[in-house]
Amino acid sequence: MRRRVLWILGVPVALALLVVLGVLVVVPRMDLGSYAAARARAALGRDVAIESLHVSPGLQLGVELRGLRLANIEGGSQPDMMTLRHAVATVDLMSLFGGGPVVIRDLAVEGLALLLERAPGRRANWHFGDRVRPPRPSDPVTAVPAPPPERAGTPTLLEARFADSEVVFRTTSGTPLRMRLDSGAIAAPTSGEAVLLQARGAYNDLSLELDGTLGSFDALRDVATPFPMELQAASGAVRLSFQGTATDPINFDGLEGELALDAPTLEPILEMAGAEGISGPSVTLTGAFLRHTDLWRLTDAQGTLDGAPLTAALLQLIEGAVGQPNSVEATMSVTRLDLNRIAGQFAPGDAPAGQADAPLVVPAMPDPLVQARLEVGELLYAEVHARQVALRAEMVPGRIAVPEATLTAYGSRIAASGEITPLERGARIAASVAVSEGDMDTLRRAFGLHALPVSGLVDARVAVEAQGTHLNEATRRARVSAVVSMRNGRIAREVIEMASTDVRAVFRTARGMTPVGCLLAVVDIRDSRGDAVPLRIRSGEGTIGGIARFDLTRQTMDLVIGSERATTGLLALDIPVRVSGSFANPSVAPARWSGEGRAQLEAADTRIAPMPAELRQFAQQNPCIRRTTAR
Repeated sequence: MRRRVLWILGVPVALALLVVLGVLVVVPRMDLGSYAAARARAALGRDVAIESLHVSPGLQLGVELRGLRLANIEGGSQPDMMTLRHAVATVDLMSLFGGGPVVIRDLAVEGLALLLERAPGRRANWHFGDRVRPPRPSDPVTAVPAPPPERAGTPTLLEARFADSEVVFRTTSGTPLRMRLDSGAIAAPTSGEAVLLQARGAYNDLSLELDGTLGSFDALRDVATPFPMELQAASGAVRLSFQGTATDPINFDGLEGELALDAPTLEPILEMAGAEGISGPSVTLTGAFLRHTDLWRLTDAQGTLDGAPLTAALLQLIEGAVGQPNSVEATMSVTRLDLNRIAGQFAPGDAPAGQADAPLVVPAMPDPLVQARLEVGELLYAEVHARQVALRAEMVPGRIAVPEATLTAYGSRIAASGEITPLERGARIAASVAVSEGDMDTLRRAFGLHALPVSGLVDARVAVEAQGTHLNEATRRARVSAVVSMRNGRIAREVIEMASTDVRAVFRTARGMTPVGCLLAVVDIRDSRGDAVPLRIRSGEGTIGGIARFDLTRQTMDLVIGSERATTGLLALDIPVRVSGSFANPSVAPARWSGEGRAQLEAADTRIAPMPAELRQFAQQNPCIRRTTAR
């Protein structure tokens, strides 16, 4: 009887042991790849293929996977969103049956390739099924993040290692941003403790290191509380850090916190943007950062640019809707900006050493569109040394415009506006400039002129048309129309006597200055060579007029001036004088006169050179013009 009972009880035990033994022996030999792939296809709504999947039973379940392929979204740039060469994991067996999150003790991944992109309609390929509605083109961009996806079932990953992997993010314009992961690790003592992150690799072939301290896996599953994140990225000496929270950390969305950049050189950042071999200035910047859906924004930032204090009230990027470019908006202020030192490397080979030169390139469909406001306390560009610079600029399809720009240079307050439009080669510039209260002596020194016998403040209006492949080239070849006006200045008496060939000048030299009632010069410049017609000065000692030709490249001039008979004294012979030669050391001699020359000089009193209507109106307001007729 006892033997029968033992036999009856022993059979089930033996069968159970045989089953367990069978599981331990047979299951590891079974390939579960096709079964797992079918379950994944049903869950994700996409094609999934697995070359092989083996499971080793035990309280610590072993899983080995080879040859995983996950199909891309319809309309994607390539067939697969993800491929994986090899992965090995150790999973807590009991976590599969306890109703809580799965606990992965250890994970080793090799040969992971992940593509993240948006297909037509801006549907993200990392969204599966109908869980998240893709944004429509009409959706407004706001700073309010979308509700985060449910993360209650996110597994706990206590330790992970990655090698020979790559993540590619394709922007809306199709540009691939490639991140290579040579090695990486994730470690967390328990599900309730902080997660440590480390990665070493490259971004578009530029070396990159990433270290971070993240919230716990328990915190990750709590969608009601923003997830804490501390990240530090480095490429060489360049450091970028973020400290804050994310409402959707898996999609790197809903970020709010402090962003800090420390870049002794911008070379790595410029290389990321496709500009190789350019060092760029040093930059430090710290401000409040947020990223919500299509909006990236940095506000109230403080730092330095090339060692000078910098503030950035707003730096913002909005990702474009379907078929639309991204847009950038910036509002910045810097105390000093030396473009000769910073941008001199952009200049062509024949540019003077230490002088900046900007290429004239106007994209027909720029990406991004740009709206910028910039204030500079002190600016150096080419031979310009300006202060109190403020400008507003924009780049839109087929046009780069500066609607407003003001600065102080050459002792003058200057206001300007203009635009650049594309040509088949290079671009065309159209600009207007207004100069207010410019000091005559400061202006003549800026243009390399010899000391002038005229002093006072001048106003000017200038219209510029130019074209070329670089800014300095276009400047040299520009068509410039200008009107220079002075009221209530002063002129040396000897100039009036010399211009009128006053007999008294033979016996004495006139001393002192006489008031200038008005001064007017109308200038037309083409390819650095110009004419001044008319040139007229009215003073208490008489009125003189003249015509001039000059070459700014050679710095030479040919000026003929003469007096108006009705305004000079009885001893004036009214013989014109010629001033010619270099700006720095001209020669002065009586002019050879003819009836044609006298007619030309008299005509200079009444005729204004061709110019835009607004400049003509400004010239006609000057009392030195008695009557005007068009040429």
